[in-house]
Amino acid sequence: MKMEFTEENTQFYILMRCKLSESAKLIHETLQTACRDCACSYQTVCLWVKEFNEDKESLSDCPRPGRLKSSVNEQIIASTKKNIDEDPHISVRELSDTNGLSYGTVHTIITEHLRMKKVCARWITHSLTVDQKRERVRCATELLNLFEPHGPKRLSNIVTGDETWFPFFIIPPKRLNRMWVDGQGDRPVVLRPGFQS
Repeated sequence: MKMEFTEENTQFYILMRCKLSESAKLIHETLQTACRDCACSYQTVCLWVKEFNEDKESLSDCPRPGRLKSSVNEQIIASTKKNIDEDPHISVRELSDTNGLSYGTVHTIITEHLRMKKVCARWITHSLTVDQKRERVRCATELLNLFEPHGPKRLSNIVTGDETWFPFFIIPPKRLNRMWVDGQGDRPVVLRPGFQS
């Protein structure tokens, strides 16, 4: 049976040895013998011996300075969600400016609390109505009926186009089509601007 020494177990062992007035060197040697590879360093043992000799009895670390995680609350999450619902194309930088929060905090709210991701909308060339689709089928059927009496060899005389589009405008960059969607949301579709047949 192999027992692993956690940091808390090691600190407790050092505390008990300090109560028995043992030196840091002896405690470290004992840990090296017992734990081999997973033993903490001599400097760590010295640090804990010093703290325990200064009457520290707690094994937990002291609170450290810095900002608490409490800056994220339900009101801020709701405000961020409202801003995204109003403008799904809004960037994290714009959200951080409007909410007065850091970039990282806003990104954490969006990805972890709201479970949203930013995706690019899928471009489609054009969207045909039902009438336009029927008209295409009618034209194709009429062409087939026209050339059918002459056999399949006559079909090689048909000249077709590939619906190549030549836009007379500047297509906006793809990054402008990026928008926030929730985890189960479908990728939005954006109609490519230009000539519609």
